[in-house]
Amino acid sequence: MNNNLTKELNLEDVLLDTLPNPVYYKDTEGRFIRCNKAFANLVNASKEEIIGKVAYEYFPKDVADRHKDIDKKIIETLGKNEDEVIFPTLNNEIKYYILNKAVYLNNDGDIGGIVCIMNDITQSMKDKNLLIQQSKFAEMGEMIASVAHQWNEPLVELSAQIQRIQIYYDMNNIDKKKVSDFVNDSMIQIKYMSDTLFDFRSFLKPSTVKEEFYLHKAIDEIFEIVGKQIFYFNIDVNFEYKNNNDIKIYAYENELKQVLLNLINNAKNKINNIEESKGFRGLISINTYKNKDYIHIDVKDNAGSIPEEIINHIFEPFFTTKANGTGFGLYMAKIIIEDKMSGSISVKNEEQNVVFSIKIPIRNK
Repeated sequence: MNNNLTKELNLEDVLLDTLPNPVYYKDTEGRFIRCNKAFANLVNASKEEIIGKVAYEYFPKDVADRHKDIDKKIIETLGKNEDEVIFPTLNNEIKYYILNKAVYLNNDGDIGGIVCIMNDITQSMKDKNLLIQQSKFAEMGEMIASVAHQWNEPLVELSAQIQRIQIYYDMNNIDKKKVSDFVNDSMIQIKYMSDTLFDFRSFLKPSTVKEEFYLHKAIDEIFEIVGKQIFYFNIDVNFEYKNNNDIKIYAYENELKQVLLNLINNAKNKINNIEESKGFRGLISINTYKNKDYIHIDVKDNAGSIPEEIINHIFEPFFTTKANGTGFGLYMAKIIIEDKMSGSISVKNEEQNVVFSIKIPIRNK
């Protein structure tokens, strides 16, 4: 009997080791009791060394903490779980995995623990990130125009300062205080321009990991760049931050900014295409709120509804109504929100208003 069991276990080990996916088993206490060669190679340890260890030995602490709670929940419910994790290797390479977990039972029917199969999605994530960066560069024209508007006022002010100091010099009416005031006032304008450039450069960087950040702060930083241009076009902006401005979101910050910037620029361009008529003034509204499961972001404009025959197609790749449009922006917004952040993005007409709604799942602590 024992000989047959040994043969059976050896056969299972051979089968597990032929799988390219890392696989491991844990008992109900969270200790590794079995794994295949692919998992051992991933964590740079032998199969014998792994047995008896816990996830904290091999996974980042935040991942191990989260999956300790996940394991407890699926053991209690006999359920399953799928989760995306970021795994830093020993050579500082970032790898992305989908962890598929389920409860396994012993021969006597008691709960044995957790079995997990890891699916490497690193290349898929790299491909998506490349597409997202390409989409982000498509927004650069709008961004550069916004930076130009941001720099216009400080450049005018610096020009006036320089002319003023030249006049003082020609009149032999220059003293230490005037020079000090000139330097101080000039540095204020230069710092403002430098901050704008920093925001622009930060926007271009891809977010490699999900992080927690304040949603209203991220939106404010977007308007630090594009706000002047929107003001220049006489468009009003209304913010409604519910939950006392303290909504924290767990997401890819720069990619979320990219989506919001695309929606805001689309609304701005749509409003600008309307011939100015008596009584009409463009309005973009940003509303944020949260409930038990989701954080909501609504971007609304009053530039007229989207025709019903096209509203269901606007998130499709290469679909555009612009003469020189690529049809890439809203498609990438959908990829970022739904594929990368496990959320959703939708659009609807409210009379003459168009509302884009984003939902991001609240992170379970």
